[in-house]
Amino acid sequence: MMQRKLQWLVLLSAVPLTFGFAQFKPGLTPVAKELKDGFNSIKPDDGRKILAYLAGPECEGRGTGEPGYQKATEYVAMQFKKAGLKSVMPDGSFFQFNDFWRVGVDTKSLAISSDTYKVPTKEIGVSITGNVDVSGEVVVVYLSGKAAALGDDMKSQIEGKVVFLRNDSTTRGIERSITALGPKAVVSITSNLPVPGFQGRASDPGTANARAGRLALRPEEAVKLIPNGTDLITNPGKDSVKVSTSGVSVTLRCTQIVEKIKVANVVAKLEGSDPLLREEYVGVGAHLDHLGRRGDVIYYGADDDGSGSTGLIQLAHALSKNPIKPKRSVLFMAFYGEEMGLLGSRFLSDNSPVPLDKMIAELQMDMVGRDSDGAQNGDPNRMDKASENTDTIRLVGSKRISTRLDDIIQEMNGSIGFRFKYDAEDVYTRSDHYNFARKGIPIAFFFSGFHADYHQPTDTIEKINYDKIASTAKLAYLTIHKLGQEAGPLPKIQKSGGN
Repeated sequence: MMQRKLQWLVLLSAVPLTFGFAQFKPGLTPVAKELKDGFNSIKPDDGRKILAYLAGPECEGRGTGEPGYQKATEYVAMQFKKAGLKSVMPDGSFFQFNDFWRVGVDTKSLAISSDTYKVPTKEIGVSITGNVDVSGEVVVVYLSGKAAALGDDMKSQIEGKVVFLRNDSTTRGIERSITALGPKAVVSITSNLPVPGFQGRASDPGTANARAGRLALRPEEAVKLIPNGTDLITNPGKDSVKVSTSGVSVTLRCTQIVEKIKVANVVAKLEGSDPLLREEYVGVGAHLDHLGRRGDVIYYGADDDGSGSTGLIQLAHALSKNPIKPKRSVLFMAFYGEEMGLLGSRFLSDNSPVPLDKMIAELQMDMVGRDSDGAQNGDPNRMDKASENTDTIRLVGSKRISTRLDDIIQEMNGSIGFRFKYDAEDVYTRSDHYNFARKGIPIAFFFSGFHADYHQPTDTIEKINYDKIASTAKLAYLTIHKLGQEAGPLPKIQKSGGN
């Protein structure tokens, strides 16, 4: 969802055997005989093998535009082909290509120095890529608590200066107000130094300073540049804004690199069995990308969203293996660039290879492989315990456009046994389903919840609940069959995507 090499053989051998919660719950509704073959083919062990590749060292975190993402697209396309899916693209492939710009920094160009000290290159972080070549006096800005936004009365203190910013404030948008006051550059002071890496853009950013570069330093390095700057590592006080002059001038340099490449969504269809209804579609998607490699650190993205991509592949094989196919066609979509702002799904939904007005619903699997633990979406009032969530899944958006979709999922869950949670509507706009919802298509976002490894290098395969991935894919399998024979479009309760 949209923010180290290990001894993988050892990890794989150490993964404890898990047992599917759904298969052994009493009182479950038996799966219809004609659907059992495909249903029973979805197995946790197969998911483990798929995810070991997607979230393994070879794919290097699947960062959009990086070699590891390319390998992942080829793997998914191979799996779709093995499942007997068909192309919907004019060139007969499973790839929907689009232009993409990789924007990074020439690390050799990084420099922050004063007359008395030069920061080692390895100690300079880059939080926003851009061109920087400025010299100027340092002004230190401290923000804490619910700091009030900076006003024009501070413009004379900040304009034309190099701002060293320590932001402990919870006030939204306050950093933008600093930029609006016209500093030459902004250097973030943070203990968590962002590693220089590539960011993605859906359009050409050019080489000019359309967006000023943003560098970062640890407090201890900032103090070396500003001998009187020890306050950088002290708390300026509750709910305050403080601006201090330093009497020191620094020089900053950073050169932006822009590369135009092609990236792809992986798209394919299972043709429906009904001669008329096969012209209509049920969409099902997952985002294939994650955060990739940042310096020497790989963000593997086993749960986010290797889990959903694994479920998508398992679902494709299950639907194709079953003797009885859904009456409507099924469009399988593995998206690029979700972590960069839902880029791939935006491109597909605006340039769909099939008529979107013929898509009856879209199901999304994003982070479906963990037992939610800790604060949910950063809210300390919503604390989960993993031990209490081995059989839970969240449904997001399933009642916003058509309550009938939620009804179908509830009915199909009678054969699965999930305990549904409906407490995550605050992530409604944060995964790829949203680009179909904005087109008025009923959506359901399957999401198991947040955990401490979200967007961390520690989101790795040995922490995955493979039964949960399999059960999510099984629920999607039954839901797609039910949607495939639904009489007409789902009744809608509103016209828009639910903003």
